[in-house]
Amino acid sequence: MEPVRQIDSVAEYASTLRELGSAASGLSRPFWFRGHSDASYRLTASALRNTRLRDNEGVMLKRFMQDAQSILADAPSSPWEWLFLAQHHHVPTRLMDWTENALVALYFACQPHKAKVEGTDPPNGDVWVLLPTNMNKVVGSWTGQHPEDLPMIGVDSTFDKYYPLPLANQAPAQEPRHPIAGIAVRNFPRIVNQWGTFTVTDQQVALEDHEQAEKFLRRIAVDANAKSDLLDELKSLGIEERVIYPDLYRLGDRVKAMFA
Repeated sequence: MEPVRQIDSVAEYASTLRELGSAASGLSRPFWFRGHSDASYRLTASALRNTRLRDNEGVMLKRFMQDAQSILADAPSSPWEWLFLAQHHHVPTRLMDWTENALVALYFACQPHKAKVEGTDPPNGDVWVLLPTNMNKVVGSWTGQHPEDLPMIGVDSTFDKYYPLPLANQAPAQEPRHPIAGIAVRNFPRIVNQWGTFTVTDQQVALEDHEQAEKFLRRIAVDANAKSDLLDELKSLGIEERVIYPDLYRLGDRVKAMFA
């Protein structure tokens, strides 16, 4: 999918989003966002990027659950909370993170990324714009009561068939599990600060390769040479590492940097 525009400033980014949100665009809100530091990255969940990970997704989750509980002050209280926790601690899952905050996505798109071949330019970044209600309707995974109505993970039974391990009283899904966009309880600091939302699927086909992707996806390119300046602009707007990753390590690093 070709980008609608390549941007090199926050102002240009905001202008692009304003155009996408205008009545003339024909696109319906809400918009979700996902930033990639390398434009070659695909919209594929981490557990589906190769066959070995896909075949062992449930095994990896069980191994994480086996030892994580002894480390946690408060263990997750539901199967889906375990999956969210695993996702945010680098365990490959069928979840793909999105954000309702466009600046958070731009922050991720501007992260430094080394050139694939020495002596060549580093890659551009991307911000993907998803129309979640459009996607759910187009692929047939959910039809809400109105444009703001999205299914909630752990609440709406629609999601039961998407869980990677067998759930009580839940028969294995027989039909294809199309991509679905949903909201979830934001009960981890990182999800809160990143305004996190999710898509879920067990299909290896990248979202941008869906035959009707033009109805629910847009792509904005981020100039590789502008990433550093963009990060400075974002920092002045309060979007920086200690906000994106709210832990004591990042806070300590920021304090150190202030006086180093």
